[in-house]
Amino acid sequence: MKLFVGVALVVSLAFAGPVWAQFYKYLDQQGNVRFTDDINQVPENQRVKARSYVESEPAVPHADESDPGAEKKAAAGKATVEASTSAAASSSADDAALEAAKTRIEETKKQVDAEYKALTKDKEALDKEKESRKTRDDVNDYNKRVEAFNQRAAQYEAKSTELRKMTEDYNTRVMEENAKVPKAAKQ
Repeated sequence: MKLFVGVALVVSLAFAGPVWAQFYKYLDQQGNVRFTDDINQVPENQRVKARSYVESEPAVPHADESDPGAEKKAAAGKATVEASTSAAASSSADDAALEAAKTRIEETKKQVDAEYKALTKDKEALDKEKESRKTRDDVNDYNKRVEAFNQRAAQYEAKSTELRKMTEDYNTRVMEENAKVPKAAKQ
């Protein structure tokens, strides 16, 4: 009897952990954005394009809620970025800096593209394997791999966002340099 109670306790504790919810975003026939946790509810023609999401962590409190000095730190950081951007724009080594930024962007893009291909391949493998799960251990193993995949996907999204920001900053700097050229030509 004690063995049964012990096993029951261990099993109940094993399933008492946090639950990761996966849900999908798609457009219905009227063009409205819809969310569901069942991929079967997504129209078949949109399943390939349906974005998969994982339940997120609690949001970090805003700077004004938690740390009164955080706003000053953010303003100082922004001023530093603006000062470094204007200093780089005024230097004669600006072309070299722009070229270095361009090279960094291209390298980051290669990494992001490679990660995207790897994620796509892993997603297809997970989708194929989803149907072959038969035992509870198979399901648990599959869920662990899905969780690891979702973490890699979140890292990919962060890297992709970083790449977008780097590209926007580079384009802004190029536009500023191009705006200076006609002024210098007029003088």
